[in-house]
Parts: sequence; C-alpha cells; structure tokens
Amino acid sequence: MAELSLWLDYYDDIYSDFDSRHYLKRRISEDFLFELRNALKYRKERIHDLLLLLPQERRNEQNEKMIVSSLKDFFNEQYYFNAEKCRRRLKRSIVWGIIGVLVIISDSLLGGTTSLPLSSLRVILEPAGWFLLWSSLDFLLYDLQDLKSEREFFRELAEMSVHFKSS
Repeated sequence: MAELSLWLDYYDDIYSDFDSRHYLKRRISEDFLFELRNALKYRKERIHDLLLLLPQERRNEQNEKMIVSSLKDFFNEQYYFNAEKCRRRLKRSIVWGIIGVLVIISDSLLGGTTSLPLSSLRVILEPAGWFLLWSSLDFLLYDLQDLKSEREFFRELAEMSVHFKSS
C-alpha cells in the first residue's frame, strides 16, 4: 500500500488563512491543494493513505478527527462537483457540435439561391455553423482533458484514508 506524506507545522496549514471559522467549516487552502497536486503528479502507483505529519506537541486528537472529516467531505464534494461539471460541459459541447453541423448543412442547402433574403441568411449561417462546430471541437480536444484530470484528482483524494502522525 502506497502512502503520501506531507509535513505540516500547524493544523492551520491545511486551511485558508482568511477563513477563521471552525475546522468543520473552513475552506481548504489553495497552497495545500497545490502541494497535494504536485505530490500526486509524478506518482505511478495508487495512493491509499494520506499522512499528515505534525510535531507531537502540536497534535490534538479531537481536532484531528474533525479535520479528517472535513477533508473527506471536501474531497467528496469537489469530486461530485467536478464530475457533474464535466458531464454538463461534455453534453453541451456535443449539442453545440450537432447544431453546428446542422447549421452548416442548412447553409449548403441554401447554396444555389439568388434571392437577397436567402443570400443574407447564408452570410449569417456559414460563420455561425463553423463557430459552433469549432467551439465544440475545441472543448472536446483541449478543455475536456483538464476537467477530467481535475475530477480524477479529487476522486483519488476522496478514496484516500487521511491520518495524522507525529513527525
């Protein structure tokens, strides 16, 4: 079983400096998430345990239980949020692509017309169809991968067991 260890000076290293609420409600620090991302980025094996190392004299078992619960809730919420976001954006992108193809087909069907209103409509339909199609492909080829990697990052964190240990 692989584990990931991070050194902490205080429990507050996990949370945002600007949030003074109780451990169960505080926002997780962007610095903490950044360190987790960097630590997981080059790991090939699946990590089962996240060990947060803290000096013995600063440890408090009651706080640790609340913090573990808070972290697990946060990781699960972020996983479900990112999974839903990925699903919605993928669905929207596919719909845009289909609409773009239909607009391009409609434009080509109007290709032989010489009337002014239909020619004017073609001027609008052609760039609109290409815009919709390219926007859809742009998301599918580039942005979808970023959303999936964010979703997988939080899935991996949500599946980890979080423990505190004396450093």
